[in-house]
Amino acid sequence: MSEYIYKPPASLPPGSVVIAYLRDSGGPNQEASIGQQEKVITEYCQEHSLILQRCYSDTASGRKTKRRDEFLAMFNYVMDTPRDLLPAGLLLWAYSRFSRDILDFNYFLSGILRQGLTVHSLTEEMPEGIAGQVLLTMKAYTNADFSDQLSKNIKRGISDLVTAGYNNGGTPPRGYLIVKEKHGTRRNGAPRIGIRWEPDPDLAPLVKLAWELRAQSKGYAEITKATGGKIYKIKGSWTSHFRNKSYLGIGKAGEKEIPDHHEPLITWELWEAVRKVEKAMPRYGLAGDPAHPRRQSHPSLLSGLSFCVHCGAAMTLHTARDYRSYICGSRDRQKVYKDCAESRSVNARKADRVILDTVLNQILSPSSIEDMLDKVQNQLIDTGKVDREIGNVNNQLILTERSIARLLKLAEGAGDLEEIAARLKDLKREKGEHTARIMILKAERDIEIPMITPEALEVVFSTWRAKIERVTQAGDMLTAKKLIAQFVSKIELGRNAAIIHYTYPLLKPSDNDMSLSAHQ
Repeated sequence: MSEYIYKPPASLPPGSVVIAYLRDSGGPNQEASIGQQEKVITEYCQEHSLILQRCYSDTASGRKTKRRDEFLAMFNYVMDTPRDLLPAGLLLWAYSRFSRDILDFNYFLSGILRQGLTVHSLTEEMPEGIAGQVLLTMKAYTNADFSDQLSKNIKRGISDLVTAGYNNGGTPPRGYLIVKEKHGTRRNGAPRIGIRWEPDPDLAPLVKLAWELRAQSKGYAEITKATGGKIYKIKGSWTSHFRNKSYLGIGKAGEKEIPDHHEPLITWELWEAVRKVEKAMPRYGLAGDPAHPRRQSHPSLLSGLSFCVHCGAAMTLHTARDYRSYICGSRDRQKVYKDCAESRSVNARKADRVILDTVLNQILSPSSIEDMLDKVQNQLIDTGKVDREIGNVNNQLILTERSIARLLKLAEGAGDLEEIAARLKDLKREKGEHTARIMILKAERDIEIPMITPEALEVVFSTWRAKIERVTQAGDMLTAKKLIAQFVSKIELGRNAAIIHYTYPLLKPSDNDMSLSAHQ
């Protein structure tokens, strides 16, 4: 065994059951990969007669616990297993493998220590007791600072690389090619390979043409056709293209912009001309932007609210002369049935009429008020669930108090009180938690129960009905849809079926939005 591997502490004598956690965040060039760590820990347990129950291992960054499934599985196992069944210790290759984030380190480590496990690093010697805890805290701060400095160094290295005209990998913008070249050597003597962007002789002229056409206010479809579909085949792809400063020769390292990074394909004058065109063009579908002309001339009640009952895709409105229909968006995009074989077009006028009739004469009808009130009031006055939970927590409190009494009686004749004192402390904490929980539950149960009268709801419902009827009779379907959307969240629509998901409106349309959940 290597001289830098330290022996187990006294709290892990021969015969102790242990688990191990291993992490590799640096690949084969790291100090010890997972395979090496596991081999050393297995031999370590054999040499010191420790029983290795399980090795948990991750290949992920130690900065956060994200994507560290094995780490979380190890922690949950320790926290959920009864103490008498837990292993005696947790072995680590190094404390930095546990976590380099100071908050995560303190949280997870303290939780494991509270469960009574000894946490031991094979490569970092720590004294036991208070002194070891102090040194371990300092070590955690050192690891966190190292991680911060490493992150800063990496960002600085990337910035220096981009400033020198290279790129940190990735796909170049359309119109550029990747060119690799050697620039220096690594510490191990291997060459450093840099990536530059150079104009693509085939596509760069087409990119310039696209920008010139856009500066002349040409549409995306016309630009796609003029460039032969060689830049983009889908016209919607041009939106981000005309916002990309890379075509000005600007490189980026984080938020930092570096001019003259590579050869530009457009001038600043052309950039500004396109910006003016883009700013002047209406951006349909965004908050505060004008509605699409097709929506203005063919308003529909259910667009944006209806979804395919078979696959869940948003329904789209189709208009052809005098016939209007809703079609599954998934099928509509593919122009075939393979993605939603059961979908069929739905007559839009008929669907609008049926849904509107259901909203006015069922959801907002006077006959539904009594049924709704019964359900709401029963939910409000049903304290049985809270009472049952109070009873369960109270039983736990009684058991905890009995455990405390037995422990105190045991302590009277015991010589070594250290372990008893620790257990007593835990039991008193549990007692406090149970008592606080009971107080909260009783407060919830005893809260004043509001009463809702049928007369009040009838006023609210009639106001909603009157306003929706008024705007639909005037042909203002957009306003009708906005009103309905305040309490109808989704409509699952098919040729022979419709499921309305809604919340009952308890306030008038002009008031703040407030509702109780319901489902039809």
